[in-house]
Amino acid sequence: MRGEMHGQIFQPSRSKLGDIDAKYMMLIAYLGMGILGLIGYAGFVAWIVPLIIFLIDKDNKFIAFHAMQALLLGAFSAIISIILAIVAVAAVASAAALNPYAFTGALGATLAIGAIGVVIGILILIFAIIAMVKGFKYEIYEIPLFGKFAEKIVFKTSS
Repeated sequence: MRGEMHGQIFQPSRSKLGDIDAKYMMLIAYLGMGILGLIGYAGFVAWIVPLIIFLIDKDNKFIAFHAMQALLLGAFSAIISIILAIVAVAAVASAAALNPYAFTGALGATLAIGAIGVVIGILILIFAIIAMVKGFKYEIYEIPLFGKFAEKIVFKTSS
């Protein structure tokens, strides 16, 4: 079920940070999270970019919503990456400890875990692109599982 902000169109507005158009701040939130997410270990802290934007512009519901949604996406991505890495390392370590010949099977499992990570990453990218395209028209797009939480946080902190 969608929240009350889904599909809502906002009037053009400005950010508190350097009087930047709100749609560009929205883009910076998603792109900052996405680009940092591609740079090795920086992906684990990519959520900081949308957090800073959220804290600066929490009174602007349009910017705050998209920044919070990007923050939640980035945090989810970091958590999933950590979990998948732990599972992959545990699979290889346990297989190598039990039977040196099982090591090859563990590598296959690690490849499968990597494929799961790639699929999740592609889904995150697709939803972020949809949110950016809609946001560039000052429209709210609630990413499934994340939009509702972002909406609750934005309405709670801005009232």
